[in-house]
Amino acid sequence: MIEPTEQQSDSANKETRALPKRSGLAFIIVIFFGLIFLSQRETVNTVDCSPALIASNPDVIMLGAWWCTYCYQAKKYFQRNDIHYCEYDMENTTIGKRLYQQHGGGAVPILLIGKYQLNGFSEQQIETALASLNIKPENAE
Repeated sequence: MIEPTEQQSDSANKETRALPKRSGLAFIIVIFFGLIFLSQRETVNTVDCSPALIASNPDVIMLGAWWCTYCYQAKKYFQRNDIHYCEYDMENTTIGKRLYQQHGGGAVPILLIGKYQLNGFSEQQIETALASLNIKPENAE
């Protein structure tokens, strides 16, 4: 049996040490692109509450935040079901901050539907509140 020389032994050790670095880098690249892929969402327009829009008496006033996943789901639901709504950003608008505090703060979104206040997003609760106020979405059958 031939014994490896010291130089061959060092060379083999360097190669084995280099492999984990390459595979670690590949793993990080895969995770990075995976996160980018998963973060892609369908575009949903934000309907900011303006004095004219408030005067038109929207079905839902939402107190939300740009980073809130449930706010995104709520906006998507409103748009998909033609529910007339608008949103105050509870972090970046004076009115939004004030309303958020007046309604107890806590979680987002806070949905104001007539006399009802819903904390969080639940399609069933929204439908129940709208139905109790005899508000029917435009595309409802």
